[in-house]
Amino acid sequence: MKNFDVIIIGGGFLGLSTAYQLSKMGVQTLLLEAGDIGGGTSASCSGRAQTCEGHLDSLNIQIIRDGLARHETLEEELGAHYDWRKIGIFLLIKDQKLWNHWEERAAILTPAGIPTEVIDQKALKTTEPYMQTDHLLGAAYAIEGMLDPLKFSLAYANAARRHGAVIQGHSRVIGLEVKDNRIVAVKTKGGTYSANKIAVMAGAWTSTVTELAGVKVPVKHTHAEALVTEKIPPIVNNNIELADFYETIHGKERAVAIGIHPQPNGTLDISEAVTTTNKLHKGLSAWGITKMCRELVTLFPSLKGVHVVRSWGRPTSFTPDEEPLIGWVPGVDNLFIATSLVITITTVPLLSEWMALMLKGEDPPVAMDEYSPARFSKIMTP
Repeated sequence: MKNFDVIIIGGGFLGLSTAYQLSKMGVQTLLLEAGDIGGGTSASCSGRAQTCEGHLDSLNIQIIRDGLARHETLEEELGAHYDWRKIGIFLLIKDQKLWNHWEERAAILTPAGIPTEVIDQKALKTTEPYMQTDHLLGAAYAIEGMLDPLKFSLAYANAARRHGAVIQGHSRVIGLEVKDNRIVAVKTKGGTYSANKIAVMAGAWTSTVTELAGVKVPVKHTHAEALVTEKIPPIVNNNIELADFYETIHGKERAVAIGIHPQPNGTLDISEAVTTTNKLHKGLSAWGITKMCRELVTLFPSLKGVHVVRSWGRPTSFTPDEEPLIGWVPGVDNLFIATSLVITITTVPLLSEWMALMLKGEDPPVAMDEYSPARFSKIMTP
């Protein structure tokens, strides 16, 4: 049996960034990923480093603001480019209630260091002249980041390896041996490993992994689909999303909340068609791609006739109270989980350092008790 200080299960943004931070601190770290490194849900997202759409509590605002600032020097730190850039985001507003809601949010976010404003239809049309805006009152506007999610994942993986971490793809965990309320062995088809601490950072698959230790964590998921167009002339200048994205998809068996993200190579990344399902899979539906294309052409009529070159689907996780799960699992002394961040890419550079400290047995600079799995202890069964 090979021994480590920490074993991380899950090779997405959270797992890879935490492996990097731990290895940089001198902690012997093994990361196990069931598929390709960075090939799961993390690498399938649009690459947005969101700013103004998170929860308004002080902790969430801090990790967004300070996490975004870390990206300005992170490429240099990791020794790799992941196409980091700043871009505007328009969150489309259809009615007065939504307008008032975003004015209230802007009044909180802007003084807190996340500048946000609400602009009218005329200003929106001036900035996005190809957009059909007749049905809109305007939009909320902020600056956010964009990156290539696969390059981002691999930048962390390679930097972690340089500091001594062992990063293994195609190493699905098939068993967790528990003795005296501790996980004493992690089993894969390729070998068995042990560590003082086990961290599960497997996104929508988190509960599937923890159930191997007899623990069911309350991680739910929806299935999201997206697509990429062929290269086109510059028609969309900013990221475009719905101001009521979550309301549009919440509680629906299936729904489309259109998002449009121009890429440096001239393509458009289009998201997302959402299906409520209990099945974890990576498939696609005919209705999702069709509906996204219809809504895209309704919003930007000049895109009619543009070809779709690729599409994909992945599960996206969330918790019952829509707050992250970060911390130690009650009942299993050495089991740590991290999943279901409201905003991930923006906060990863900061949260990964804090989580690494927690895994070392040290306190992070800011308490994260509100994200602790202990809040669900009554429904978790170690």
